[in-house]
Amino acid sequence: MVRERDGLVRGRLLAELCGAPGSESARRVTVVAAPAGCGKTTLLAHHAASFPGPVAWLRLEPGDAAPPALARRLRNALAPLLPDAGGDAAAAVDASREIPPGGLLVVDDLHYLYGTPAEGQIERLLSAAPVQAVLASRRMPGINLHRHELGPVTLVGQDALRFRTWEVERLFRDVYAEPLLPEDAAVLTRRAGGWAAGLHMFHLSTSGRSAGERGAAVRALDGRLPQSQAYLARTVLADLPEGARDFLVRTCVFTVLTAERCDLLLGTDDARRHLHRLAALQAFTLSPDHGRTFRYHEALRAHLEIELAEDLGEQGAREWHGRAAALLEAEGAYADAAQAYARAADWPAVRRLIPKTGLGGPPGDAGAPDASPVAGAWHPGPPEEGDLRHDELPAWLVAEEPLLLLAQGRHLFSRGRADQAVDVLRQAEQRARHPSTLAACRRHRALAATWSPRAPVGGTPPHWTAELRAATRANPGELSGSRPVAVLAARLLCGDVAAARRLAATADPDGLDLDGLVSRLVRGGFAAADGDPGAAVELERVADDAERARLPWLSRMSRVVPALGGTEPDRKEARRIAEECERDHDPWGALLAASVWCAADLVWGRPAQEAADEVVRLARPLGADVFAAWAGAVHGVLAGAGSEEARRADAQARAAGVPAARTLATAVRTAHAFRRRQAAGAPDDLRSPVHPPERAHADGRPEEGEPVVRCFGGFAVQVAGQALDLSGVRPKARTVLRLLAVNAGRPVHRDVLLAALWPDSDPAAATRGLHVALSALRTSLSAHRLAGVVARRGEAYLLDAPCDVARFRRALRGPRTAPALESVLEMYGGDLLPEDGAAEWVVHEREVLRTQAAECASELAALRLAAGRPDAAVLAAARCLEIDEWHDPAWRTLIDAYDRLGDVMSAARTRRRYSAMLDDLEVPAR
Repeated sequence: MVRERDGLVRGRLLAELCGAPGSESARRVTVVAAPAGCGKTTLLAHHAASFPGPVAWLRLEPGDAAPPALARRLRNALAPLLPDAGGDAAAAVDASREIPPGGLLVVDDLHYLYGTPAEGQIERLLSAAPVQAVLASRRMPGINLHRHELGPVTLVGQDALRFRTWEVERLFRDVYAEPLLPEDAAVLTRRAGGWAAGLHMFHLSTSGRSAGERGAAVRALDGRLPQSQAYLARTVLADLPEGARDFLVRTCVFTVLTAERCDLLLGTDDARRHLHRLAALQAFTLSPDHGRTFRYHEALRAHLEIELAEDLGEQGAREWHGRAAALLEAEGAYADAAQAYARAADWPAVRRLIPKTGLGGPPGDAGAPDASPVAGAWHPGPPEEGDLRHDELPAWLVAEEPLLLLAQGRHLFSRGRADQAVDVLRQAEQRARHPSTLAACRRHRALAATWSPRAPVGGTPPHWTAELRAATRANPGELSGSRPVAVLAARLLCGDVAAARRLAATADPDGLDLDGLVSRLVRGGFAAADGDPGAAVELERVADDAERARLPWLSRMSRVVPALGGTEPDRKEARRIAEECERDHDPWGALLAASVWCAADLVWGRPAQEAADEVVRLARPLGADVFAAWAGAVHGVLAGAGSEEARRADAQARAAGVPAARTLATAVRTAHAFRRRQAAGAPDDLRSPVHPPERAHADGRPEEGEPVVRCFGGFAVQVAGQALDLSGVRPKARTVLRLLAVNAGRPVHRDVLLAALWPDSDPAAATRGLHVALSALRTSLSAHRLAGVVARRGEAYLLDAPCDVARFRRALRGPRTAPALESVLEMYGGDLLPEDGAAEWVVHEREVLRTQAAECASELAALRLAAGRPDAAVLAAARCLEIDEWHDPAWRTLIDAYDRLGDVMSAARTRRRYSAMLDDLEVPAR
């Protein structure tokens, strides 16, 4: 078990190390290459701790390049995988061929062997040992990573290791137990560049201080943290080649570096060589576009600016910044030039360039596609070309310049602070003199006012966000806009789950614009509710992509949606973010977070009264009557069918134009039936989870013609209760369908399908076979109008249909109450796909599901026995032994239950059978 106090466990990075589940070729070798202090060793430790097999850890030191030292290291490291590895390094490498598959080799600090013969021995080890391997180094290894034996190599670089804003929040809250306000976490993330060591050193320097003092320390950061300076000087600058340090110091005046800019500034012609060498050395130098432009890490650049001032003096450093600014202005890079002039304290030049920086957006920007509550001008991530950072400008300048005020207002709007944005944008409007600036200020203020709690109904600007805002008040089903994100949101608001699923599923699976990100977010929410274990990682990727796209509000919402998966930590996180949004003056974020919290409680059978009350409290000041109607429907579910609360909820839903009460009719009937069972004497521990239909119209009716897939006890696809005849489908295509069904709702990577079904074929032939099988499958399903059930998602495929296995997995994550466990057992109809026999791709999953079903039955038996119902305990224990006759706790519970019933004969017979089984296993009786 990985502990949070050992460092923040980052699921998105662990997923990178693991690769595509079940695909050995996709995760054979992973290289983690980044400078010192980026968290490489911590990540490797978390990966090793969560790895299911044996782990060999080889941590190298400078002296290990010598053959005897390397041989000793290899013998010690390989002991968990191969206890008798002996001899010299070559012998240990040769012996590694005998290592059984399923292990993990971790090699840390590989840079100490760079360019030595010892590095060649590591290369031979990787080729010989049939294990997964993760290599960590401060520079790209000299190993030939293109060797056929290594398969595809995954690279995790400096940018991937960079802590994101939400990870910094979690780090300080969950690991350091000294929380930061969200705004302070965003500033610290940017100023430290997400550098793990920098964050840790900031923590050490502020440990024990109050939250207010920590926030003040964040805002005072300027790169002069002594520990950080010493660390960078020791681990980065000290090891650089001659001349590299001076090059770094003199060129740190550029946010974005090019060889041409550096040569002009320095009067040289070798800047390209310097930049490429620094990037190759992983000296906190990145090139996001393969050598066209470069960036220094934010922590390093802040340190270099201090060294520049020490080398040239304060006045000389300002003059050097001014020289760089003039070059940038001549190039037409006005935002970067304005930033450089600001560092030179040349405020007249800054004022002169502000109109050219694009802070107000292009003409008509208020109607641009992403002008919404989640689009902004400034962001907390790493600096990019064209950024003008407001926090590096004096407050008096921001207050006097209408374009800076406009950018600040857009920034507030992007964080959900509509009221504050309106006030700042009004100031910008009052100071604006140029007609185009005045028009831009008015447009953005009108948009922000649309979402302000103080906004009057009507009079909103002609913009798609205004239509969406109207849909939160009433009749979301009437929204007919063409903007995909608005249509998708409206489908969710009116409860049309099936349509929302379809819209999200048909969107670009890797979309990075607002429409694509929202679709991915909704798709991830459905996956979480379906129990997909990969949903959490995908939602973290959405949060990361949203932050990169300067959509901080959407990034924050991406951290709320995992609550739909039903786990208690995710539920608490949603509730915490709702409270955080309210403190942060983001009422819409608070409302959406509370709504997700409420939905999660309802779906997973937890008491939803408190969450529904929060939704009503937050919705009313915003005039969000549709949200209030849904919360009222939840109250109706909890009160029961026929109650005054249910009737009031139905009237509220009709008034808001949402069929919420009808959508939840099934849940109301379930709750009502539960109360009837209680009245008839059922025990008090019953808590029936409320699950909405997998696919339903807004009024709760199942989708006509919707297929239902069964995998337990034998494979079948049913439509309207009738099993489809698939005998005409090719056998291999039917196998593809069954493999997708086992993972229903979860994308299955192409490599997994190829490895499972064409293990001995060459890649080209296997790929052709897969395409033929999928084509045949779609052709057959098309005859039943089900061609869209098998969908492609990039390099993966999924079965998009309700399936008993998916429902079973989802139910397993729900509450462990007696009725919930009974429901789980009802879903388990027998072994998974018995017709597939001992096929490798199904055997493991079959055993996992069988074990989970047996555990549920055993747990149910124990609960029934503890509740004084030995008769029900007998049934549950017998069901457990029917699934797994070797389940020891079930045998003992069954004997105990018979004893309590006074059934002496059954108890004696069960004891004899149990004793005989123990004798067969040669296990002593207890």
